[in-house]
Amino acid sequence: METWFWIVGWSLSILTITGNGFIIFLVNSKRQLRTKTNTFVVSLAVADFCVGMSVVPLEFLCDITDGCKWPRSWLSWMQLIKWLFRYTSVTNLCSLVLDRYIAVVKPLKYLTFMTRRRVIYMISFSWVFPFGFVILTTALLIHSKPKILDIIVTCLIMIFCELLPCFILIFFVGSMVYLVFKHEKAARTLAKQLRFNHGVLYKSHEKTTVKIMVIIVGLFLLCYGTLLRCSILVLADFRSQCNDKAYKILLLVLNSALNPLAYAVLKRDIKKESKRFYEVIFKKGNKS
Repeated sequence: METWFWIVGWSLSILTITGNGFIIFLVNSKRQLRTKTNTFVVSLAVADFCVGMSVVPLEFLCDITDGCKWPRSWLSWMQLIKWLFRYTSVTNLCSLVLDRYIAVVKPLKYLTFMTRRRVIYMISFSWVFPFGFVILTTALLIHSKPKILDIIVTCLIMIFCELLPCFILIFFVGSMVYLVFKHEKAARTLAKQLRFNHGVLYKSHEKTTVKIMVIIVGLFLLCYGTLLRCSILVLADFRSQCNDKAYKILLLVLNSALNPLAYAVLKRDIKKESKRFYEVIFKKGNKS
C-alpha cells in the first residue's frame, strides 16, 4: 500500500475509535440515555469501534509482516477478523433501522412489541449471525476441494452479508419516508380544510427519526457502493477482478467513523448530553 493510504487509513481509524468510543461511554454513563433505541445505537457503535480497531491495523500488520503473501492469505485469521466486524456492523445497522421502522410504522404497538427480551434477541442475532455464518463458510472454503463449492460459498457470503442487507435497509427507510410524506400530505389537507394552520402537523420526533435513518443509511450505501459493485461483478463473472482494495478499506472505515457524528448532531438526546459533556470539560479546562 502507498503512503497516502496509511495516512488516511490511520486517521479514519483513530476518528472511528474515538467517535464510537465516546458514544459508548456517553450512553453507558448517563442513565437517561439508556433507552431501547440507544441500546441498538451502542451495539452498532461497538461494532464500528471494532471495525476501527481491526481493519486498517490488521491490514498494516499484514503488510509489514508479508502476511498478505501467504498462500490463500484471504483465508488467514486477519482477513477473517475483518470480515467478522465488517458484517457485524452491517447486521447491527439493520437491527437499528428495523427498530425505528417499527416505531414509525406501528407506533401504538411499539411499546408492547419491542420488549426488553426482544431487544436482547435482536442484538444477539446481530452478533451471532455474522460470526456463525462467516466462520462456517470460511471453514467450508478452507477444507473445500471442488472449485464449484468455493463459488457457492462465496455467493452465499455476498448475497446474505452484502447484497441482502442493503436491500433490506433500502426497503425499511423507503417505507418510513413514504409514511412520513403520506402523513404530512394528510396533515396539510386537514389544516387547509380547518383553516387553522398551514404548517405541518406531523410529529417532529418521528420526522427527526426518519431523517437520522435516511442520513445513516444513505452514508452506508454511499460508502458500501464500491464493495457492492465488486460483488456484483464477481457474481456475474468469477474471473473478473476488482483492483480497488485500498478505496474499499477506506470507505468501510469512513462509514464507521461517520455514524457517531450523525448521532451526536441529529439524535436529540445524545446531542443534548454531548453538549453538556463538552461544556463540563471546557469549564474544567478553563479553571485549570
